[in-house]
Amino acid sequence: MAADVYTHPPYVGRGGWSWYTGTAGWLHRAAIESLFGLKQDAHHLAFHPCLPSHWPQAELTLRQGALQMHFVFLRSDLVAARAQASPQADATLLLPKQPLAWAGLTGSHHYVVPLE
Repeated sequence: MAADVYTHPPYVGRGGWSWYTGTAGWLHRAAIESLFGLKQDAHHLAFHPCLPSHWPQAELTLRQGALQMHFVFLRSDLVAARAQASPQADATLLLPKQPLAWAGLTGSHHYVVPLE
């Protein structure tokens, strides 16, 4: 994926910098912010997911120091999502747009986010 395309001879149409520089960071940010709808500040995060309708589920793991948060986004009704988030599954139900206070968390946490 080229992030820059030259327009002056003799390099017209050739790509500039590629994956090994800034392009990968922009693509990663686009996926996290656009598809998963991650909104984050110093103390909270929330998801406003906009995943393609043909994706039955997607997963995302965020790490901050020793904190690890694993999110499973499921295209199912709320009842099924609640069953997935039962104590036996070791997951917590996190609704879309629901703020999660992550700043004080430590260790590993699992969440299920139902898709609307």
